[in-house]
Amino acid sequence: SGAPDKDGYIWLAYYGTLNRIGKLDPKTGEIQEFSVPNQGAAGVHSAFPGPDGTVWMAEQLSNKVGKWDPSTQKITEYQDAYLPGKEGTQAGGSKHTVRVDLKGNVWSTGMPLTRLDPKTGKFTRFSEVPRCYDLTVDKEGSVWFTSGPQIGKVDAKTEKVTKWNPPTADSFPRRLLVDPDGIVWFGEYNSGKIGRFDPKTETFQEFQLPGPSPTPYALGIDKNNNIWYSSDEMDLLGRFDPKTGQVTEYPFPYSENFLKELFTDSQGRMWYGTGPNNKVGYFTLATGN
Repeated sequence: SGAPDKDGYIWLAYYGTLNRIGKLDPKTGEIQEFSVPNQGAAGVHSAFPGPDGTVWMAEQLSNKVGKWDPSTQKITEYQDAYLPGKEGTQAGGSKHTVRVDLKGNVWSTGMPLTRLDPKTGKFTRFSEVPRCYDLTVDKEGSVWFTSGPQIGKVDAKTEKVTKWNPPTADSFPRRLLVDPDGIVWFGEYNSGKIGRFDPKTETFQEFQLPGPSPTPYALGIDKNNNIWYSSDEMDLLGRFDPKTGQVTEYPFPYSENFLKELFTDSQGRMWYGTGPNNKVGYFTLATGN
């Protein structure tokens, strides 16, 4: 993934044994790297900058959340507890994707869904969500997540957890986002559809994507509220127009794109990371297209 910060730098997570995050300067192409303190494989799976310039990261293999301080350029780690008898295993606890809510709390998917209070260093675990994949925060501060065949929400005011099943069984929602109107969009990996959920009416719509194996994975939204997705198995990018239902496909320049997330910067460029090709990049459309 390549997540833009408030100053236009792009942050990269180095998964596996490298135990680092990277800071890309798009103007020069230079990358600064910062190592996490963890001894052994940390599995930095997600790096996400907060509004104050702090960069948070999820360490999947060590069950930690990391914090990069822009003033010291050092990383501090917060260790979450493991389930008794499963210490040191992902089944006992893991961190996958990280986001910051409106109050500055740091949420992580994985096993289970957790919330870190940076002021106290304490984690809150949501046992109702023992395993989840992606999450995003809406304009009210509520947290939306994907979990197996479901999407769900943690209410910002009550902390009540609610889950919904999309119409297509075992569609396997992966990434999700919330548009400016509060509509929740998600990619259905197994069924090859884009899903739409209206929280006010609690109703779903599904839109079948073209091709023999659409497999939507990474998801993004542009300034015109078009929904972009990457096809995991067809090596292409797709643009879905919610107003018309039209899908436009664009070939990806490399095979095995393996895109996991899409992030839009202040210039409207959509950033991605492609692990198998060891590249980070962005795409834009020509004016008027």
